[in-house]
Amino acid sequence: MATVYLHIGAPKTATSTLQRVLARNYQRLLRQGVLYPKLLRHGDAHHTLVCDLIQAYQGHSMADLWYGERTRGAAWDDLQREIGQHEGQVDKIILSSELFFGQTQKLEDMLADIRHRLSGHELKVVVYLRRQDQLYSSFYNQDVKGARQWAFSAYQFYQTHQLFRHHYDELLGIWGDAVGRDNILIRPYESGRWVGGDIVQDFCALTGIELAGSGELSVNESLGPNQLYIKRCLNRVGYDKGENENVLALLLAACPEAHGEHCMYVHRGLYRDYRLHWIQVNKHLSRDYLEGEALFAEPIPPPEKIAVYQTDPQALLQFLLQLYDYFDRPGLERHRSLFARAMLLMLAEQDLWEEFGAARRETLGQWL
Repeated sequence: MATVYLHIGAPKTATSTLQRVLARNYQRLLRQGVLYPKLLRHGDAHHTLVCDLIQAYQGHSMADLWYGERTRGAAWDDLQREIGQHEGQVDKIILSSELFFGQTQKLEDMLADIRHRLSGHELKVVVYLRRQDQLYSSFYNQDVKGARQWAFSAYQFYQTHQLFRHHYDELLGIWGDAVGRDNILIRPYESGRWVGGDIVQDFCALTGIELAGSGELSVNESLGPNQLYIKRCLNRVGYDKGENENVLALLLAACPEAHGEHCMYVHRGLYRDYRLHWIQVNKHLSRDYLEGEALFAEPIPPPEKIAVYQTDPQALLQFLLQLYDYFDRPGLERHRSLFARAMLLMLAEQDLWEEFGAARRETLGQWL
């Protein structure tokens, strides 16, 4: 039977880059005796495997965007069918979805199901871990920017998001109990630690396959500080998730700003508490999985070394004026009401009523 490499992410570790390279090299991998299954794929990844487990064990359905034209509930049967088609021809199978990493509810039951469905195969888990402060900062910005449309504080995000419900050592302990700790293959998301400085080459060395390097990583640019606040206000007044890309494009066009830099979205005292715990977690991982080698070459910086997120009221006023001018043009009527509601929220929160002007406020009321 084949060895199954289950690549579980984590999120924000170039998973899209790895999945794209693996999917585009389907035939080349087959010639090496490696199967990167395609029957269950929507796009380049195997998210439908996780989505079907979520439906079965957590009792709610994932959005259509994860399935495309794929049939719900069929992913694991499709996988078994494709494995059967190549029986005796492959000795390695690679499955990849960062959605695996984010699951905590009923995780033990989900992993028992995975072991049952892949019984007879040797199972190894590949996980790239990003330094926790970077993951927190990047993932918060992305969830405000993206279709999840997070509308609240970074503190609430950390306290409620399932990705942070278990720390790295706790989560990997659950996976280790399911597949054996020796079968958990941990790599840092640090280019200086990768084979050849390239994440694809590093993944290949870990799994024993041969592919060309990735070149440039897929980059999902962070919103600038004022763009982030405006997007949060848009998320708070609410709109259909299917419109997120259109709304984001309008925001970026109306309010260009330099991409956000790595920063703290919580106050220094809270970050200090988080950091102390993250340091302990990484020591546990070093001891339990890496034979004492440090997980990250670059330590988590102390609070005084990281910039604190902040908006600029005068910059926000300028952005409000730019938004007003942008949506005062013909052809943008479909989104005027949404942006008018968000702008009124910003005016109230930032106490910019007088500076914005009575005539403009009246026009916003008409746009509603």
